[in-house]
Amino acid sequence: MRFTLWILLGIGFVAGAARSADNQAPAFGTGAPVINFRVTTFTREGFRSWLLSGSEGVYVNPNRLDVTNLNLTVFVGDASNRVDSIFLSPSATAFINARQVRGSGSLRLITDDFEATGEDWFYDHAAKKVSIRKNVRVVFHAQLQSILR
Repeated sequence: MRFTLWILLGIGFVAGAARSADNQAPAFGTGAPVINFRVTTFTREGFRSWLLSGSEGVYVNPNRLDVTNLNLTVFVGDASNRVDSIFLSPSATAFINARQVRGSGSLRLITDDFEATGEDWFYDHAAKKVSIRKNVRVVFHAQLQSILR
């Protein structure tokens, strides 16, 4: 069951929704955890878009995956295979079809230019937008030109 669920999660992330050969939604149970999982999504051109992993994932419904020890690596989406950002959180919810992730707890966001921490956060992959609502702390690694002008 865990292996089948992992495969279905991967198909759901890549295709948007898993369907059987007769175009019916697959029949499988929800609520059983997937342990130490990794799911990669790709751009239409075949380049890595993101890698979602966690120590445990609970498949709530065809669009929702609750993740423990989230590690979301976002790639620039081209042939360079360069990492754009890394999201780390003890718990989060991934909305598969919308390609969005959120958490009410803590987040550590790492990029080449800055590192941010905070709580109560939301990431929209299509919009490339991150919102952190509480206890935000940002450390810039890049030089900020003319910030006070």
